[in-house]
Amino acid sequence: MKFIVSGIVDYSVSMIDMDIAHEMVSNGEDEIVFITEHPPLYSAGKSFESSDFIKIPHAKIYYPGRGGRIVVHSPGQVVVYPIINLRKRNINISTFVYTLEQWMIDVLKKFNINATRSKKGVGVFVNESKIGFVGVKITKGVSMHGLCLNVNNDTSMFNSIIPCGIQGVQITSIQKILHNSIQINQVKDMFIKTIPF
Repeated sequence: MKFIVSGIVDYSVSMIDMDIAHEMVSNGEDEIVFITEHPPLYSAGKSFESSDFIKIPHAKIYYPGRGGRIVVHSPGQVVVYPIINLRKRNINISTFVYTLEQWMIDVLKKFNINATRSKKGVGVFVNESKIGFVGVKITKGVSMHGLCLNVNNDTSMFNSIIPCGIQGVQITSIQKILHNSIQINQVKDMFIKTIPF
């Protein structure tokens, strides 16, 4: 398995990188995990509805074809794209989503944050506030897209949307919970150390 860790990368560049990696993994090459950040943007999944915007967006909207509804990406949020051969590993999509959620829970635990799943929807929550998000696409038995975790990002962009279609959900971050600044590279490193695949 290869890890490609970067700083802030343009979303369209990451989509191209992911397509190339998907083709490679589909052809039997090593699995690849991208760990990155993006400039401010909105990512709208296949279940997105126009009513998910409650204010006029002031950032670019992308439609990448992944599952889920609307989410924000911005600097200070760790984005992880695991390109995993689920067919070879005999992992179904529900198990894969559960594993991604658990991965974030395990990472947060390393920072003394107790996170859980919620009946409100897919993702990871701390005291009913959402901190981690999952949206995936499976093609040829190989995964694309993945998860994102709020670390020290500006969460105000979430005020323009109904995050993941969950009415009234509050959004939090590691920095907000700890009331302390945190280096995002520490969190990126922890995703590598706790890799569940």
